[in-house]
Amino acid sequence: MTFAELTDKYQQVIQFVEDKRINEAMDAMGSLAVLCTKRDLGIQLEKHRDTYRNMLTYSFELGDDPEKEQVFKRLMKSLLELNDDIREDVLMKERLISYYYLKQDVEENRMSQASSDLAENLAFRKEIEHILSEEDKLDENQVVDYQKSLLSIFRMIWLTDKFREAEISMAGKICKSNLIPWYDKSLLVSSLTLSLIRHFDIQKVNLLFDFFEEGENQVWQRALIGLFLGLYFHDYRLTYYPGITNRLEAARDNHKLERNIEAIVIQFLKAMETEQVTKKIREEILPEMMKMKSTLEEKLDLEEILSSKNIEDENPEWETVFKDTPDLYSKIEEFSALQMEGSDVFLSAFAMLKRFPFFDELTNWFLPFHKENAEVREGLSSDQDKDFDVDMFTEGLERSSFLCNSDKYSFCLNVKHMPAMQKSMMMELFNMELNAMNEMADSDELIDDTIKDKVIYTQYLQDLYRFFKLHPWKDEFDDVFEIEFDFEHSALFNVLIRDKKILRNIGEFYFEKNQFERALRVFEQLSCHEESAELFEKAAFSHQKLGDHKKALEFYHKAELFDRSKSWVLKKIAYCSRKIGDYDTALEYYNAAEKLEPENLFIQTFLGHTMMDREEYEEALKYYFKVEYKAPENHKIHRPIAWCSFLLGKFDQAEKYFLKVIEKEGNKNDFMNMGHVLWCLGNRKGAIENYRKSLVMGSRDFEWFGAVMEEDSIHMVGHGIKRLDISLMVDYIRMGF
Repeated sequence: MTFAELTDKYQQVIQFVEDKRINEAMDAMGSLAVLCTKRDLGIQLEKHRDTYRNMLTYSFELGDDPEKEQVFKRLMKSLLELNDDIREDVLMKERLISYYYLKQDVEENRMSQASSDLAENLAFRKEIEHILSEEDKLDENQVVDYQKSLLSIFRMIWLTDKFREAEISMAGKICKSNLIPWYDKSLLVSSLTLSLIRHFDIQKVNLLFDFFEEGENQVWQRALIGLFLGLYFHDYRLTYYPGITNRLEAARDNHKLERNIEAIVIQFLKAMETEQVTKKIREEILPEMMKMKSTLEEKLDLEEILSSKNIEDENPEWETVFKDTPDLYSKIEEFSALQMEGSDVFLSAFAMLKRFPFFDELTNWFLPFHKENAEVREGLSSDQDKDFDVDMFTEGLERSSFLCNSDKYSFCLNVKHMPAMQKSMMMELFNMELNAMNEMADSDELIDDTIKDKVIYTQYLQDLYRFFKLHPWKDEFDDVFEIEFDFEHSALFNVLIRDKKILRNIGEFYFEKNQFERALRVFEQLSCHEESAELFEKAAFSHQKLGDHKKALEFYHKAELFDRSKSWVLKKIAYCSRKIGDYDTALEYYNAAEKLEPENLFIQTFLGHTMMDREEYEEALKYYFKVEYKAPENHKIHRPIAWCSFLLGKFDQAEKYFLKVIEKEGNKNDFMNMGHVLWCLGNRKGAIENYRKSLVMGSRDFEWFGAVMEEDSIHMVGHGIKRLDISLMVDYIRMGF
């Protein structure tokens, strides 16, 4: 059995339990239980079969059991827990994970030593280290012993499936200890988070709550992220553990939990976008791909005639909750904006720097950056200019918010391998920039005291992202960034969030990131409780962007009820009406919008489009000529003028305007249309030349060429071109290639 096959079977059992298909769940588990080394697991499964069989028999043969629902709920909970244990046993027996030997060592050590002793030894060694360091007599062996103990505890927490009293006591002592520094506690919180994701255990949840409620800075924020990730990852279990629900509700009352969870959710969503951000940076510009179809609007580029005020624009009156993507005009400004909003802009730059031996030890992927770290000081001190203040630099880097902890270590380790002169120059420049950014951060914190917490959330989630995406064992971990994220419909959300503003903000984030399907789920959920013009507008806009113009119209009409004179809504209703072929309604609404904005060229242009839809070409030309007169620099308006002129048989005028288009930006459709005009003028040679240019620009797509000629034949026949000649022309052009 492979790791992937085992994972699929494990997930199948979970789905069967969620769907209450208990027999199928137990059958699937049975196929795995036969592979287990622990016979007790198979025995437990058979006991659950007997329980379920008895429950069914009693329900349908002997009478209904008033305790049936509780028995069934306990059975489902037990099956999920047994499923966890079976998976772990098979993983170890088949050696399907690269770190099986570490887990084996942990299990052996747990049998031979009390875990609680490790916590006491850890605190004692840290105390000794502290005393000796103050007396400048730091014994290197003391430090090594402490680090070994820390590593042992990390692995024990991470790789223990179900905590005994010894592990609970150990973690509790670490949580309460004043001797163990925040960065080491943070490291052990990370091990708890990994352990909870790997194998669910309510004791792990309770310990994360303890670290969170202790309130130690840097530690509680990581514990809260651990709770959020662990509980959302195991969301389907929440109903079986009322104790967790109780603690969540208590925490919500005491710690402004909802706002912190909102900040974590938004940053988690940004982390999930890292791949797209990395691609954007790597390619510098997101190319706009245009699908070339032989349709009238595409051929004439109608949508782009007024590109500065496109119909797809959002309502300028909308409030923006996340002002994170302004209309930037340079790549550097765009990069800075992404960085300032918390997007992960450095992944590609630092991905290759995770190959230092430092990262061979798994714990170091989660180690908070701190100036006391020996490897950091060694990397920055050797061969360094005497005037360079290592203490000041490392303290500044520790405080900085623009690199996550993992990347800070990568940076320092990379500096270690630079030539001395290059290192000194680069460090001075970096230090100046670092001081400037930290000053900005300090001033921001004076305005918003929650910024520090948000920085910790951002950096820690980026640390986690690097671990799950870049670690050599990444394919053997349950990647929390790969799960389908639907937090607003989760059991965890229902317990945590009462403030509808937070749900609205999540929806706004989806909306601003163009995740319209997700945004719609939130907006439509909110519309059941509140009615506002902006909410209806954004729901409508989302439907429009997804191509459902009928549904968009429903919401635009709801928004219209709030203010019938609102030009933006009128234009949107007109636009969507055009899209569904209701040209009379489109004309009505564009006319209403024109009364409010008589000089708006956008409205004039789309009035022309609507007249063309209604085959009123003379009227369409009036609007297009008005736009040309008011905006002579807008050469795109020449296309529909040329096309309407062709349809009306004004071939000289059509030729004149198609020539203007071709001189500026001729495409395959423009040369095709010019060919039609010249043919109707009797210039067959010129028509053939333009048809050939059209085919060349269309990558010699003969299927496309033939389809467009067929589509346009109705117009050419109306102007005296014989249908047979059109068919012959297609073959003649094809023959010439």
